[in-house]
Amino acid sequence: MFDLARQRSSTNEQLRIADLMQLTPQGERLLEIGARDCYITRKLTSLYPHITALDLTQPEIDEPGITPVQGDVTALDFADNTFDTVFCTEVLEHIPPQKLAQACHEIERVTSHYAVIGVPYRQDLRANRTRCAHCGTVNPTTGHLNRFDRKTLLTLFPNMEVCKIRVVGKGQAVTNPLSVWIYRMCGYPYGSYDQEEGCIHCGEKLIRPSINRIQWTACFIARALNQIQYKLYGIRKPIWIHILFKKK
Repeated sequence: MFDLARQRSSTNEQLRIADLMQLTPQGERLLEIGARDCYITRKLTSLYPHITALDLTQPEIDEPGITPVQGDVTALDFADNTFDTVFCTEVLEHIPPQKLAQACHEIERVTSHYAVIGVPYRQDLRANRTRCAHCGTVNPTTGHLNRFDRKTLLTLFPNMEVCKIRVVGKGQAVTNPLSVWIYRMCGYPYGSYDQEEGCIHCGEKLIRPSINRIQWTACFIARALNQIQYKLYGIRKPIWIHILFKKK
């Protein structure tokens, strides 16, 4: 089962959050996109007296200075230049590719000064795939639909300039064509089934499939290859890229 508290206590997650806090400039009004349970929102109150916490489902919070709202980053219901800063992390990788440019345009539109963007860095979307037992769709790990590097992000935000850029964390999952083929033939039994996200197509909870002895043996080879790759270079690969943009 997905354990949010355990995830947040990890070294990499604490580094990620600390770096985002250091990157975020102070101001009066901030829009946080993807607020979830408002864990980071509460930290941001030390920098902003007025925060709008937005998610697809309205966050459940009733605290001074925080206004929870339901909304979609691809169609923000705010006027141009409403916020000093838009804070958007762990969100853009989940946006359908055909809507990604629109989401970034909306971020540019509603901020008057800054945007803090955080996404996975050069992620191998083949690693830790899953298969939905309900609809048969193959899912990328934790529902990540987009791959990002610096050049991609600069292209997505043409009306903003970079103030600061950092890569954060170490220990990115890696894989190879042979392991990917073996896992596919065996039904992806070793994907990220304990993730919080459901199937990207039908939304149902992902369930790890059972495998027979022959499949287990084949997957053992795939897992061994992935572990060798990880020890050789995956353990040193950064996990996230964080950028502080300023509106031109």
